Amino acid sequence: MTERLRERIDEMKEWLVEVRRKIHMHPELGFEEVETAKLVTQWLERFGMEVKTGIARTGVVGLLRGKEPGKTVAIRADMDCLPMDEPQRVPYASKIKGKMHACGHDAHTTILLGVARFFSGLSDRVKGNIKWIFQPAEEGGGGGEVMVKEGVLEDPKVDAIFGAHVFPLLPVGKVGVYEREGLAAADRITIKVVGKGGHGAFPHLCKDPIMVAGHLICQIHSVVSRDVNPIESGVISLCKISGGTAFNIIPDDVELWGTVRSLTPEVREKLRTRLEQVVKGVAESFGVDCRLDYEYGYPVLINDPEMSKLVAKACAEGIGSENVVVVKPAMGGEDFAYYLEKVPGAFFRLGIRNEEKGIVHPYHSTLFDIDEEVLPLGVEMFVRIIDRYLELGMFREGQG
Repeated sequence: MTERLRERIDEMKEWLVEVRRKIHMHPELGFEEVETAKLVTQWLERFGMEVKTGIARTGVVGLLRGKEPGKTVAIRADMDCLPMDEPQRVPYASKIKGKMHACGHDAHTTILLGVARFFSGLSDRVKGNIKWIFQPAEEGGGGGEVMVKEGVLEDPKVDAIFGAHVFPLLPVGKVGVYEREGLAAADRITIKVVGKGGHGAFPHLCKDPIMVAGHLICQIHSVVSRDVNPIESGVISLCKISGGTAFNIIPDDVELWGTVRSLTPEVREKLRTRLEQVVKGVAESFGVDCRLDYEYGYPVLINDPEMSKLVAKACAEGIGSENVVVVKPAMGGEDFAYYLEKVPGAFFRLGIRNEEKGIVHPYHSTLFDIDEEVLPLGVEMFVRIIDRYLELGMFREGQG
């Protein structure tokens, strides 16, 4: 059965590469994925799926209703790109200045279209429903949250959901599975220090916000090391500071921007509380006004442990258990977390690294690329996950 499954997928390999490269050459930013959504819609309709468009502005949903009633399983891909230029070093490089698929979303979209092509004409062998979710704006726009709010997990109600992301730290041919926590809550902070400006030669007549900002930076960077249990995870990074106009003028105010990451709701709230205390304390000690704006971002991505086991078993059937590895949680953010807050499911990794081809660069790098062998592999992994979850028995050894 594995051979028959592979043959069916291998037949579409050239098409998968063509689709991925077309998307890659025409990247679109979050909530602007108009042409990508059209491409997705056209293929889903060609494959005989029920299609809904315009969800979360540019999101697309495809639905295959099985011949027999049963559970509904959903799979999800993100469609947006990043606002950055791509060097013209490959023939399929971005044709749009200032936009690049530097995180693999072109591959995610293509893989899900491949799964749709695979199941095209097989509704009579499906018990239950399969839902394809193509969402906009994962790169900071929270498209997943908007999709959920607009009812993408309803009509029919989704019982489980699965998503994948290409992973440059794993060789192509391997799959990474998170047991429970996968990616961090990703929050944003802005701190405005309001003092009293004046001449740099007369600091005693001022309330220097730059000096206060320096103390804030030191105090904030001690929060994780002294307030978070060492066996738990948290990150606070202050990544931008802005203030001042000249070398001899003490400014009236300074702003700091940063990110706060955590892997549990408890640590998330502890970090916020301690930040509020530190900012208030430093402000009082220097007699200035410090204003903290704490903006909650994507929540912690938490896999359902049973769904993680299902992913591991399903993938191992195709590539062997030695090629399915448990990966440690990372402090990046991912808005697939919004789906997992509502229904059980799992998020997993598809290796793309190939040192012989020079495919070794991280996400968000202008040199980022994928080994396109991941495209048919990704299709197979999703097909096996769907088959196992819906208990179809279509492609397992010894079953028809």
